[in-house]
Amino acid sequence: MTAEFYTNNRKNLLDKLEGTGVILLYSGMAPVKSNDQDMSPFSVNRNFYYLTGIDTQNVWLLLAKTKNGPRTWLFIDQPDEEIIKWNGKMLTREEASERSGIKSSSVLYMQDFERYAAMYLSNGLTDVYFSLDRRSMLAPPTRAEEFARTVREKFPMAQIKNIAPVISSLRSIKTPEEIDCIRKAGDVTIEALRQMLKTARPGEYEYQWAADYEHYVARSGLRHGFETIAAAGENAVMLHYSDNNCIAKDGDLLLVDLGAEYQYYSADVSRTFPIGGKFTDRQKELFTIVREAMDMAREKMRPGNPTKESNQAVIDFYKKALRTAKLINDDSDVSKYYYHGVSHSLGLDTHDPCDRTVYEPGMVITCEPGLYVAEEGIGIRLENDILVTEGAPEDLTGDRLLDIPEIEELMGR
Repeated sequence: MTAEFYTNNRKNLLDKLEGTGVILLYSGMAPVKSNDQDMSPFSVNRNFYYLTGIDTQNVWLLLAKTKNGPRTWLFIDQPDEEIIKWNGKMLTREEASERSGIKSSSVLYMQDFERYAAMYLSNGLTDVYFSLDRRSMLAPPTRAEEFARTVREKFPMAQIKNIAPVISSLRSIKTPEEIDCIRKAGDVTIEALRQMLKTARPGEYEYQWAADYEHYVARSGLRHGFETIAAAGENAVMLHYSDNNCIAKDGDLLLVDLGAEYQYYSADVSRTFPIGGKFTDRQKELFTIVREAMDMAREKMRPGNPTKESNQAVIDFYKKALRTAKLINDDSDVSKYYYHGVSHSLGLDTHDPCDRTVYEPGMVITCEPGLYVAEEGIGIRLENDILVTEGAPEDLTGDRLLDIPEIEELMGR
């Protein structure tokens, strides 16, 4: 991504803001692990990153929309030689400017942040926006929430508002640069799976299968968008199983749900393989049903169609297919074997925020029907990443490792 990308994102956000106001976004802080300090991995707030391209902790972005025009400020920690000795290089003003497109004279140190925020609030900008994207009532308060509380106490006239839905709307439609990142992440994901199928063997632990995949991703220079799921046999009927500590037994299936990450844009791919290298007749039957459901759902992902139609297409197909497979006698029983939606938005987050209820060009979404037959110890999920275009949907992942002959030939056992 170029600095121009982030500059455009900030402009688009301010254009959507009605009237005047101040937007305050925080990059986040790494959690403390037990009694250690600064030892846990840091994951940047994705809304902050979308507007800055900076993935350093403890950085504030201040966007002010005033009657005299917009102003942009970035506040970073001042480099400290003693800290650098212990923790490595610190972000400089010049580096922050180059990455974000914010001019270096508008990149200040953290000790100036509260003074500048107070200056704008004291000059009549009473609408103050934070990214208040809380997922749980019980989670500890974020730094943004704590500062919002301080603003409310010190400036009673301030109106605290949530900017997250506005940013979500912007993030819902991907630019060509973003699409290219997701495409590259998907290409590496598929190639890593090919490597896994060539090296992993029955009798090994699920985490050893995952390690073969993850090794290729790392050697490709990428990281992982989320924790790898490698679920063998009956474990595959649990959607977010990630212990990966059981033996992958010959005769069972292995369901993997994983994705490489490129420039923080994640692929999200699911595949199901025969651990011994050959599908049984029953496994082939159920795999083929899911494969056909995938094609039907993807066909619905066209501009103007309600997003719920793709999931309904899977359910309607399963009502017939699962009868033939002797799994159900009543349509209402489909939910016993298919109990999740077929799609979610994809981007900087694996489950990217999206405010669309109708498919629009530029959306990148997953297509992931599944079938989970606990009584037979079989879980199958197939997932690709789809770009909604002006016409037919474009499959960014492609029909790779989705055909039974290709899988069996590659495993060669």
